[in-house]
Amino acid sequence: MSNYQIRTMTEDEVGLAIEWAALEGWNPGLNDAACFYAADPEGFLVGLLDGEPVAAISAVCYGDTFGFLGLYIVKPQYRGRGFGLRIWKAAMDRMRGRNIGGGLPGGTAM
Repeated sequence: MSNYQIRTMTEDEVGLAIEWAALEGWNPGLNDAACFYAADPEGFLVGLLDGEPVAAISAVCYGDTFGFLGLYIVKPQYRGRGFGLRIWKAAMDRMRGRNIGGGLPGGTAM
């Protein structure tokens, strides 16, 4: 897994996570990502294997006390190999000390 890295998504890359969610049958909200990105441009993470995006998650922080977790997805052919767990841990580290809300598959908020 040394070829796997996690970094912040660029604004253009956020659409990739939205596409993946739509392919899973989720209803991510077509304009929601732009609002979340405006609130916290560092709140979207991508996992890259040999430079190819294979995992994504949003971990958007609102001040020091609240965050929202969503768009947690790994491309189907890469599931079960630890890529999701590593990006999940990176997101949780980013949100440390905050109350965290989240979305469920299908776009339903927790």
